[in-house]
Amino acid sequence: MTKVWFVLGYLGSGKTTFVRDFLSRHAGRNAVLVNDFGAEDVDGVLLEGRAERVESIFNGSVFCSCRSENFVEAMLRLSREKFDAVLVETSGLANPFQMRNLFSYINERAENAYSFAGAVCVVDASNVEKVLYSLNAAKMQIAAADVILVNKTDLCGEQTRLRVERAVRALNADAPVYFTVGAVLPCEDFPVRERVLPAFLEDITVQKAKVTFAVPLTEEVRQKICERLAPFCHRIKGVLERGNGYTVYEFADGAEHFTQTEKQGNFLILLAAGKFSLRKKAEEILKDAGVEFTVC
Repeated sequence: MTKVWFVLGYLGSGKTTFVRDFLSRHAGRNAVLVNDFGAEDVDGVLLEGRAERVESIFNGSVFCSCRSENFVEAMLRLSREKFDAVLVETSGLANPFQMRNLFSYINERAENAYSFAGAVCVVDASNVEKVLYSLNAAKMQIAAADVILVNKTDLCGEQTRLRVERAVRALNADAPVYFTVGAVLPCEDFPVRERVLPAFLEDITVQKAKVTFAVPLTEEVRQKICERLAPFCHRIKGVLERGNGYTVYEFADGAEHFTQTEKQGNFLILLAAGKFSLRKKAEEILKDAGVEFTVC
């Protein structure tokens, strides 16, 4: 029976790193279903060639009505092929409390039934305190998890780790918690329980925008733009033309991250949550930078 793992976690916590490590340690016929809230598939590009099948659902969360039908169809299609494992890497802005209902619905219709292995939540120890202060989606993912990986512990001290552990336990009292570097799950033997959305958490409305550039950005302009976008964007990620090729680009924690890719494009996906116009703020910053762009 095919095992299904849901991989939860806020943007940049290490979900893709977890999936890569899992696949490297589990030989066999594995598939990955990547969900990206943005209007372009970015994370799926980073996993190409690492599993027998990599599929992507983007431009919304697989747990909301706008994309759940696509998710159900993809899972039913994958069930016919009898993979050893299917990893569902969810959007970092998803409310995961519908995933078990959707899973039951899928299993009632699947040609070959799935086995629910559990929900793994990856938490970025270096910035989770800031994230939990401002974003309910991150709290929901911790509360919905069967096992929690507090990741990137090499980037924080012991006092921060203790505060993070208290914050995690306030949202999820019984899931095993592991402190990791590289999002490695040390033990796959953990209880899978039914989870209920805590009464004090409410869903959020997420804004998204895709910025397409007419010409490649210079190194200086690109960094300046992203530094100005970062204070109100929960995610800045895309594909940019750089030098003689293309790169998957991410701006996180004040630093730029690059991964070479064959995917062509010259765009950034912006995600934010708040009572302001994301598109208006982005347009103001881009106009000040003097670049030619379109926003949709």
